[in-house]
Amino acid sequence: MTKLSSKIKITPDTWAGIQMQLGDELLTHAILNKKMNKWHDRNDIIYHYTSLHSFISIIESQSLYCTNLNFLNDKKEYKFGIEQIKSVLEKFKQEGFSQNIVEKFEKHIDKIVNSERFVTCFSKSGDMLSQWRAYANQGKGISIGFDSSKLSRSLYQSVKATHVEYDEKYQLQVIEELIRVSIAFFEERKDLIEWEDYGYEWMITTAVIGFLGEIISSYKSASFKEEKEYRFEYSVPNNEFYGEEEPIHFRTSETAIIPFIILETEHKRYERTWIDKDYPKPQTVIDKLPIKEIIVGPSLDFELIKLGINQLLKKYNYEGVEIKCSNIPYRL
Repeated sequence: MTKLSSKIKITPDTWAGIQMQLGDELLTHAILNKKMNKWHDRNDIIYHYTSLHSFISIIESQSLYCTNLNFLNDKKEYKFGIEQIKSVLEKFKQEGFSQNIVEKFEKHIDKIVNSERFVTCFSKSGDMLSQWRAYANQGKGISIGFDSSKLSRSLYQSVKATHVEYDEKYQLQVIEELIRVSIAFFEERKDLIEWEDYGYEWMITTAVIGFLGEIISSYKSASFKEEKEYRFEYSVPNNEFYGEEEPIHFRTSETAIIPFIILETEHKRYERTWIDKDYPKPQTVIDKLPIKEIIVGPSLDFELIKLGINQLLKKYNYEGVEIKCSNIPYRL
């Protein structure tokens, strides 16, 4: 007589449940463990440095560009986080820790780089020389100060808001703890699940790489600390359950073809999709991108630019937006 197995078979539903349990375990550990728990000061205003041309486009379209993570100005973006993971794996190898799993990680780590993640970048400071030079046309642009508590809620798409982490020691601690906790989680359940059709080490690697991808997308080298970056991240769904993906658009720089998506306000999406169908507007929709202040770049004629900005904001029914002059003595 064939003995019936009482082990849990892996199906899409059971695997999703296991991953949710792992996520809960990691969240609990992050809250309780000081190595993973770090407090960031809240910023009421976050700033987006941009050119005058792009500023007009943002106001008129009520949208923001969200750029593929692999095409940002920092050439090592995302790859830096991969190198941090590799450092932790090397430490595990020296310790003789779960060698089969470590080897699987090393073999498949590039899956993180190939994931479809898009980001919109902000700074917690609205008047920095390095940012004027890099992102606002050499000081001939502006920085838009958004209400941080309302901005993500004003968007149609669901985005993850996150502080960029520059503390490299802390990054390594979090990566190490995440991998250790994840492996311990699966070890406790190893004999309860039927792994035969998939492979135990392979499934652990797949699950943990997914969680690692979520955290290292906000890791940067300490050399970029001055940026004080805050970002919105949009991940392209890889599951039909989440519905239709956002269309990917392309623009060019002098040296690249850059993929991006458009983050629209809920109001703009409502206007474009439902207004002609007499569909009632949801009460929770925020009408416009929540702009609190605008800082004019140091290489511009402040009074002239302020006059133009005021007229543009008036046309699009903005009120109470403070327009400031940069305090940086920088001219071109």
